[in-house]
Amino acid sequence: MTAPARPAKYMFDIAFDGGPLAVLGSGAKAALDAAEKEAYRRGYEAAKKEAEQRCADQLSRIAADIHLVVGRLAATETRLEREAIDVACAVANQLSSALIARQPLAEIEALVLDVLSHVRAAPHVAVRVAPEMSEGAAARLRKLAEERGFASRLVILPDPNLKGDDCLIEWADGGVAREAQAIQQRIAEAIQNFLGAGNTAPKVPEK
Repeated sequence: MTAPARPAKYMFDIAFDGGPLAVLGSGAKAALDAAEKEAYRRGYEAAKKEAEQRCADQLSRIAADIHLVVGRLAATETRLEREAIDVACAVANQLSSALIARQPLAEIEALVLDVLSHVRAAPHVAVRVAPEMSEGAAARLRKLAEERGFASRLVILPDPNLKGDDCLIEWADGGVAREAQAIQQRIAEAIQNFLGAGNTAPKVPEK
């Protein structure tokens, strides 16, 4: 029986401190350095792109949040504005009612005085007032007319179609009316127009 062959021993007869392998090693090192630089560059570019994308996504989320907050603030501002105007109107109505109760002829007197200052040549001026106001209005308005040389030309007439401090003043070629309900309606329309014009939410820059 033949004995198995023994493996050849490696005699370490090749020098690693020079010679052909040393030259090959320097080339491999250069290739390795180049590969490392390329890997670093690619990694840096990938990380940079990833960071830029994260930043862009974050900015997009921030912009969306800002739009949402601005929209909510605009809605809150409009609501508070409406509430403030409602309160102001309610207070004004209460004050006007209280003032009219204290001085029911004040608005009628002011309107009559204004008319008399513009129609001095009119042959007569008729003032129509609510029946419950006619007695007090007649005495007060005639006194005002006398002070301005208009007493004989001023006529006070009760009108069942009028209420409160409403009045209708007529002269030969013109006339003017004061209707509290119509005035309140015009005020309400003006308020609604104002609030309607302010419903546009402020724009937020996209960038």
